[in-house]
Amino acid sequence: MGFRKWGMWSGPPKNHYNQMVYENGEPCWQGGARSTTVTLTCGTETALQSVKEPSKCQYVMDFQTPVTCQPVLKQRGVHSEL
Repeated sequence: MGFRKWGMWSGPPKNHYNQMVYENGEPCWQGGARSTTVTLTCGTETALQSVKEPSKCQYVMDFQTPVTCQPVLKQRGVHSEL
């Protein structure tokens, strides 16, 4: 699928950090550069759940990780005991 460069966080306003976009990957056959959108979901282990190519050279991945199960305050480095 080729290498891509970090683009941005692109999740919805209430969970902005649950989706990553990687852009400007290797050239695609008869087309532009490859890109990937990765959606992060809560899970007990870190694992790639699925990979799809909804349109030519544009990939969508679902990635499960315990990191996203943390409360939002902990993700931002704020501890609840403060």
